[in-house]
Amino acid sequence: MSRSPLFEPARFGPLEARNRIAMPALHLGRAPGGRPSPELLAFYEERARGGVGVITVGLCDTGYTGGSFEPSLANALSLADDGCVAPMAELAGRIREHGALAGVQLSTLAGYNDPKWRPAQEEIGALAASFGAATARAATAGFDFVEIMLSGGSALSHFVSRAHNGSGLPGYSGSLESRLRLPLEAIAAAREAAGSLVVAVRMHCHELIEGGYGAEEAARIAVALEGAGVRAIDITGGGHRSSIPQITHQVPPLAFVPFARRVAGAVSATTLYGGQIRVPADAERALAAVGCDFVNLGRALIADPMWPAKAMAGEAGGIVHCMTCGRCFDEVVSRRAVICSASPGLVEASAPRALARPRRVKALVVGSGPAGMRAALELRDRGHEVALFERGAELGGRWRAAARVNGGDDLSRALASYVSRVLRSGIAVETGVEATPESVRAFGADAVVLATGAVPRTPFAAQREEGSSLLLAEEAIARPSAVGRRVAILGAGGVGLTVAIHLASEGAPDDRALGFLAKHGCRAWLDEALTRPSGREVTLIKRRGYAGKGLGRSVRWTLMREVEELGVKLFDRAQGIAPSARGVAFTDERTGEAVSLEVDTVIVAAGYEPIADLKERFQSAAPQVFVIGDAREVGGIGAAIADAHRAVEELPS
Repeated sequence: MSRSPLFEPARFGPLEARNRIAMPALHLGRAPGGRPSPELLAFYEERARGGVGVITVGLCDTGYTGGSFEPSLANALSLADDGCVAPMAELAGRIREHGALAGVQLSTLAGYNDPKWRPAQEEIGALAASFGAATARAATAGFDFVEIMLSGGSALSHFVSRAHNGSGLPGYSGSLESRLRLPLEAIAAAREAAGSLVVAVRMHCHELIEGGYGAEEAARIAVALEGAGVRAIDITGGGHRSSIPQITHQVPPLAFVPFARRVAGAVSATTLYGGQIRVPADAERALAAVGCDFVNLGRALIADPMWPAKAMAGEAGGIVHCMTCGRCFDEVVSRRAVICSASPGLVEASAPRALARPRRVKALVVGSGPAGMRAALELRDRGHEVALFERGAELGGRWRAAARVNGGDDLSRALASYVSRVLRSGIAVETGVEATPESVRAFGADAVVLATGAVPRTPFAAQREEGSSLLLAEEAIARPSAVGRRVAILGAGGVGLTVAIHLASEGAPDDRALGFLAKHGCRAWLDEALTRPSGREVTLIKRRGYAGKGLGRSVRWTLMREVEELGVKLFDRAQGIAPSARGVAFTDERTGEAVSLEVDTVIVAAGYEPIADLKERFQSAAPQVFVIGDAREVGGIGAAIADAHRAVEELPS
């Protein structure tokens, strides 16, 4: 990778960056009172140390306080007053000390994610002026550039929007010229105060909403911004209110390249682009396909601060991959600090610490799911002697099944990375081994970590014993030939939804087929294919509550839309569910009607539960016994990884 174009120096306006990898502004919710917390300072210092060329911090409040609004973001950075300068100077210094350019994204908290919000006519001047004042403070703090936020739900993004600002404030709504008036006034104020700072802008390449502007108008916007003195344009996809998934596993890398290329090609300013880029090969493709100068890595760098260093060293297989689980976004919309499922040590001190314990222990990890592999790796990193037993033929546990049914590459890539790191770490791995208290005792470990996972709930065990066609969800995934054409799934939580989508998708046109028709066919053929007829008739049956309960907000709506598109039927108020050899019967509580479905296969997706008395059975097998992950409390991949991290941190010396 050392000759990759990613690692060539590049111009950022008049400045030079050491490479073409950039980290865009990400609201992390770790700046109480607008001041960067020690954890946030450590976070960005670690990313700069990892080799990123350009880092933009933010969103950072400009300090505009006019009008009435309720901030929708908690603990955002701020340059609202002179008291913010010293704390922000420390943040800029931490980044620049390790060789990265440091920028700060400016926006008002007023109107964020509220497209109906508008300042009073007489307050517009104060709003624009706040960008100038914040820019002056950014210059004093030692930043290299400021980035004006015209994207992602900011007030200025709503002013630019054709869909949200068709009318309203006289002179600031309607035509493109009027919609750009306030952003250009904010840019002018920033430029006047900037001194030697570069003024950049982050904007959409397409609104991706009904009535919004498309790529052609986005290119015209970029030209106008460049004409106003903007030296760098950071190009992103659509806004928060688009009905098109943008951050979930359904989105392929480079999905919005055709739009971004129109914008980048319209200007001579420095351009940046990103979106679902996880691996070096896709980052290189983005440079060529968009014609941009820099590639943005957002969540990829949250998951692994050493992404650039590993890629440059040709060690891409060791990258800790973002799993596109949406947890970071869900924390933001819940007004909490960002947490990463892939990186539970997200905000630990950036200074290298001695990982080895005073006393080297002999540790045995039982189970190689996410919790087991994470625990084994962390124990090994701390200098302990580690062995890993897995009863299956290969590492991964139920993570492998989850990767098959969740539909995206990111979960599979994250799994492959964990397996690769374990196999290269020096951990003694044995597969096909069923651990028992006796075998564990014979191994002679000082500490045993039980990461055996959970077991499926079996509410209809009697029917299974009678030899009916009932299958557990994991059996249906492992033995697809055993699943018939007509399927009823009992349970509509996260497991039920993903299994329903997985089974209903078989026989439906995939994205590659749809892309072929879009490129080579006519619109009528594509419309026919877009009805997405399923290869199976699938029905979800749930006793109470809503489908997908417990899933994050960023994920649930995309799964529910897929369920609808695939024609999956849903009964979410089913009482007296009675599966049999011929189907399933129940009463629909909504209508009071008795329903009897004839199906070929009934699948039980009732969730999982920890193994009863697991710790007690192994208590005498070693001096220290720990139960982690789903074996302790069912929670999912991210929770299992975090639990493993916690347990290793608490391991007594």
